Amino acid sequence: MFDVLAQPDRLQDPYPFYTWLRANRPVHTDPDGTVYLSRHEDAVHLKDPDLRTASAGDDRSFALDTFNRSMIKSVAPRHGELRRVAGAAFDRRLLARAGERIRCTAERLAGGLAATLAAEGTADLHTEYSVPFTQQAAGAVFGIPDEDVERLAAMPGRIFAPLYPKSTPAAWAEADDTARDMWAYLEEAVRCRRFTPDSGFARLAEASGTVPDEEIIRLCWILWLGSYTSAMAALDLATLTLIDHPDTAALLHEDAAAWVSEALRYRSPHVINSANLTTRRELVIAGTTLPPGTPVRFLLASMNRDQAAFPNVDVYDPRRKGPARHIAFGQGVHSCIGTQMARMELATALTTLTTRLPRLGLAEQPAWRPYTTQRICTRLTVCAA
Repeated sequence: MFDVLAQPDRLQDPYPFYTWLRANRPVHTDPDGTVYLSRHEDAVHLKDPDLRTASAGDDRSFALDTFNRSMIKSVAPRHGELRRVAGAAFDRRLLARAGERIRCTAERLAGGLAATLAAEGTADLHTEYSVPFTQQAAGAVFGIPDEDVERLAAMPGRIFAPLYPKSTPAAWAEADDTARDMWAYLEEAVRCRRFTPDSGFARLAEASGTVPDEEIIRLCWILWLGSYTSAMAALDLATLTLIDHPDTAALLHEDAAAWVSEALRYRSPHVINSANLTTRRELVIAGTTLPPGTPVRFLLASMNRDQAAFPNVDVYDPRRKGPARHIAFGQGVHSCIGTQMARMELATALTTLTTRLPRLGLAEQPAWRPYTTQRICTRLTVCAA
């Protein structure tokens, strides 16, 4: 599936392929035995307690071992316990307090982007705006000292790199070295209380008296690993939607929550759900029998463009009403725990961007990272429209 989605034409526009898949192979089995579901109605199985995975450790790789022992790979009751602890990092009052700092970050970066456009005529919005904004926003919420954000921000990309096909032993070695460095940093910060007081990770560190330090460090590790990549991808995609539909900018300022929600449905940042789920018992989905032990993945981006769930599915409509809800951040117990943080970041980044630069256009087609569970730009060159 990754090889199919990584073809150049599908990186630019995957939606015709999703349409074909839903109509012809709604339950698609890859050569490696993994089953991919593409219809919105089958997203209900994300909540199925018999579709779960509890991964063992992996001695081949420190990065994989840490990931496999994390909250993402855990099952009940441990998953629920860890999720309750992790929830302290996303307290609404904490997010609101970080909001003003995040808004100032957006204004500063939007000003820099405007200056580049004025001087050069084009600018890479991905590099100059989306990446630093989401990295610094994550640092503000979690309480990473300013001087450490840039160092930590570079780590997830190096850890994820060998997860793509055609990776090399050198890439795995770098990923493991980086994963150990990130662990060491967070271990010292948890034990020495180095996070900004009353921040997300500071609150997790305070729980170390009731939760083993190793679990707290691993929670911080996995939350930072996924803290800004989803929001970064979503911000680039939402900007593309804004460029395609400039007349909706007023609606963005009128009701940012509704605009962002439809943007997440229309161009979903997650191509495939993050957690590798496996059937515990025999399941029948769309007439296909899946035996116990079958790996199952959910094509969230396809499900959010399912005509059976969303009328006029290919129309971007910030005023959209209807019973179906998008699942851009998954659903059920393995839904993204940072959803509210991501929504807040997107609303702030987009309203600030459109205030400073009301009209943007594409200077060239975006460049995309292949072989990833998220639809990630590597370059988004814009011009003043």
